[in-house]
Amino acid sequence: MASGQTKKKKICLNCLFFRNDPNYLEKEFEGWITLGSAYGSVRKDDGICSRHEEYLGAHDFCDQFQSGDSAT
Repeated sequence: MASGQTKKKKICLNCLFFRNDPNYLEKEFEGWITLGSAYGSVRKDDGICSRHEEYLGAHDFCDQFQSGDSAT
């Protein structure tokens, strides 16, 4: 590893399949606006895994991790 580079943890937050953008979540979960919006602090960094089709925490992980850095 070159100097100055850091290795990202293999957690959902850094995975190609993880989506946690508030606009995306509000489209997926219509009606969230009535519950306080996907921008709420309770949600924090949680999101949806498009590989497993699950809503989960950003710091969860699995053996199918793919680095989000490979996305274009």
